[in-house]
Amino acid sequence: MTRELVESWFNKLSIVERDLPLLIVSGIAYTPRTTLNEVKRGTALGKHLQALIEKKSFGTNQIEEQTLAKMRLRDILIREPEKPMFVTIQGVAPRAYTPKQLLTEIDANSKIGRQWTNNEISHMRRVLAVR
Repeated sequence: MTRELVESWFNKLSIVERDLPLLIVSGIAYTPRTTLNEVKRGTALGKHLQALIEKKSFGTNQIEEQTLAKMRLRDILIREPEKPMFVTIQGVAPRAYTPKQLLTEIDANSKIGRQWTNNEISHMRRVLAVR
């Protein structure tokens, strides 16, 4: 993948997605914007991040992948912590939650929290697959 392809990938992402953590290298999370900047500068880190995008890999183990998903959810949900959201998952009665309540569920690793984390991981994979 060339620098131009990384730029093209970045430009296809939503404005919000560009500043959410997506890749982890040595325990540090990087956003698509930071990744693009490193690639443009031609740094060793930029080359490593570019390789992760090419492989469609977050650069993480399963625990870090879940942590990364939770970081992203926190960034998204904290914007309007009291705005009610309707949530339903299979096997659980539908219920309205505020983002603050959802974050509590995510932190507690409840059934709903795990579902949101797993859904975010699936979304992250789709983001890496954008071409």
